Amino acid sequence: MGNIDMLNLNWRSKIAVLVALSLFCSLPLSASSLTAEQIVAIDWHEGNDNLEGASRSYSYAAAYISWPDEHMGAWIDQNSVFLGNKAFAEQRISRAQTNKQVSWQITALVKQISSTTQPNIDLLLHGKDSKGTTVFHSKESDISQAPTLIITTNSGAIIKTTTLMDSYLDESTFRSLGHSKNLKAGERNLSLLRFPVPKLPAGERIGSAELQLTVKKQFGSSNIGVFWLARPATKADVLPEFTKNQIIFNEDFSERNWAANWSSLDRRSLSDRVPAPTRPDNYALKVEFNPAQNLALNLVLLLKSVQSEEPEALYFQYDLYLTDNWLATKGGGKFPGLAGTYNKAGWGGRSADGSNGWSARGQFADTINSDDKFDNSTPLGFYAYYPDNGQNHGATLFWDSSDNLIKPGQWYRITQYVKLNTPTKADGVLKAWIDQQQVFEQTNIRFRDTAELKIERLWLNFYHGGTAKPVQPMTLYIDNVMLATE
Repeated sequence: MGNIDMLNLNWRSKIAVLVALSLFCSLPLSASSLTAEQIVAIDWHEGNDNLEGASRSYSYAAAYISWPDEHMGAWIDQNSVFLGNKAFAEQRISRAQTNKQVSWQITALVKQISSTTQPNIDLLLHGKDSKGTTVFHSKESDISQAPTLIITTNSGAIIKTTTLMDSYLDESTFRSLGHSKNLKAGERNLSLLRFPVPKLPAGERIGSAELQLTVKKQFGSSNIGVFWLARPATKADVLPEFTKNQIIFNEDFSERNWAANWSSLDRRSLSDRVPAPTRPDNYALKVEFNPAQNLALNLVLLLKSVQSEEPEALYFQYDLYLTDNWLATKGGGKFPGLAGTYNKAGWGGRSADGSNGWSARGQFADTINSDDKFDNSTPLGFYAYYPDNGQNHGATLFWDSSDNLIKPGQWYRITQYVKLNTPTKADGVLKAWIDQQQVFEQTNIRFRDTAELKIERLWLNFYHGGTAKPVQPMTLYIDNVMLATE
């Protein structure tokens, strides 16, 4: 089966809508106050020339971490309400304040953040009801006019820090703007600021805290409020172990003739049964990516070879190990998944129309090069062909990787679940777990319009691209491939 699918990087802005729909735990949407334990930090980055940071759709675009609740930005207000309207402090800004400092007294907010285990003070500036827009100097503009947090202790000591990161969000672009010399705040712009939590001498306490920014330009009149850049905590669903009665297929590569258990193995595949890394006496399938070709493995199991009828709902699980030479670039590529292509549609630009086929392979993105916990991690997701995905190729539906980073040198258990929709209805389901922790759920997918389409195959497809080949040899291992019913 050919494989010429391409990840369109301009699709990022559309992906955001799909990822937002995938939130596997609903965030509190009522106006009720959150407790301190219910508020957690946002994973965000200002970005740089080589790293996509915060944008209108993502708090961390390189890691495909979406803003919660399909909303540009996220914040907690003075009443501890998610996306609330009550700022911790406000300042009305006019053109007369151009080239002048503006300050907000945010003592209560800084004390509240400092009392948590969060390592940084993350702030958001927003003019919810402002008609005007304020342009501030960012740290990239002039360090002497960079956003500054001034903390005075109870003994009168002054701790003055400039931003570790700053950026702003703009409704008009999907790009990260953290490299800009400007910070914009208003009704349609949000400014993001990060300061370190102060390390106070023994016996010292925070007496007061003041945020200072310098106005660079002013359009109209603005009322800019300071909010806590944070979100409500979510609780991931934990997947229980499958029972023996659920399992319909299990491959641990312990047999020399393991390939006989499968329906087809592409002769171009670069795979070999070898001892499993860090697992004494176990075997795994070694899969190699080579700069000479896109394909690393194409291995298929037809469901009719293991049971009489093709299922309409199925779990697929496998163990994944990336080696130290793993470096995905140029848009990433494909990982394994379930499909019903019937050799007609659902891959290689053969769009799904509800009657000809569908697929939900895995997807890997570019390996992240950053200065935080995401460094050297590779985001994973689904690459799904279905009629409403908005393009001829597959839609990329990335998983929430904030607490489930995939890095070299460690085994991870990947589990995917597909439940096909009632024909013509948008009630199909995709779910995913990493090490039994749920990282994705979407429940409104129309895979098919006919009952003739079912889950036809398990498709172990490891493929770099798109069209771009790997820039260097890369190796991974898979083990304990399993299919299970509900």
